[in-house]
Amino acid sequence: METHRKLTIIGSILLVATFLINNYHQEVHPGVGFNYAYATGIGMLVAFAASFVIFTKDRLKN
Repeated sequence: METHRKLTIIGSILLVATFLINNYHQEVHPGVGFNYAYATGIGMLVAFAASFVIFTKDRLKN
């Protein structure tokens, strides 16, 4: 499997995790403490950005 596909799958998993963590935080602890969904959200953005850069770089070579 190509690297950009692996990163896309990781980004998708982090997207679901971000949604679930944020939903839990908003339901159980609204407005209290740090929302850890930010951490997974940033990881998701990094994974999708890296996947996009690798995919684009490979396509420009061809």
